[in-house]
Amino acid sequence: MVTHSVKGFNDLHSVLSQYRTSNKWVFRGHESELWELKPRAGRAPYNKSDDLVMFKAWKRRAIEYVNSSPTDDWDWLAIAQHHGLVTRLLDWSLNPLVAVFFAIANKPKSGDKACMYAYYPNRYIDAKAHSPSSFEGVALLKPNGVAPRISRQGGLFTMHGAPSVPLNESMGKNDKLEKIIFEPECIKDLIFEINHYGINYASIFPDLDGLSRHVNWHTENAKYWMS
Repeated sequence: MVTHSVKGFNDLHSVLSQYRTSNKWVFRGHESELWELKPRAGRAPYNKSDDLVMFKAWKRRAIEYVNSSPTDDWDWLAIAQHHGLVTRLLDWSLNPLVAVFFAIANKPKSGDKACMYAYYPNRYIDAKAHSPSSFEGVALLKPNGVAPRISRQGGLFTMHGAPSVPLNESMGKNDKLEKIIFEPECIKDLIFEINHYGINYASIFPDLDGLSRHVNWHTENAKYWMS
């Protein structure tokens, strides 16, 4: 796997410029470079249960809470993922700065380095040919506009037929996967840099909770703005 190191915003811009030649690249941020590229259904303790059985049980109740019924199980699965159900979907974004935000916004104070992944898939979900229960392998799922937050984040997903197998071990042979590691000393400045370009809690979470978190963050860092 190709790996890049970022020590500041100039490095980040240089690395991200390499992905501008194609709009097929998608991006995902991790607070720790040690985390595997697995959907939650493939991680403990959920990998001991059948996530598709959970999904069917959830869907029977979820109909009470939606204004209009999704057209197929793929839309249902996207809504389930969006609202926190454990699924075999893994979140990605078309916007690399969104992935940067999720990698560094809540970076814990530990020895792990934050990172993001750039993935170039060559297989896409055909909703008419497959259902979540019949799908095998890994492919990109482009959801319909089923939730404002997904749209605002440029969100889409990889679907994992075997959720316990990491993406780097299950992706297609012509797919590409690269890793960008953020050096700890640049994290704080990068958060302010991407905020300058409109990537923050308020833009990514378009509701009162997101706005409140953004205002709190702005207040907590008042000394930075005054410097």
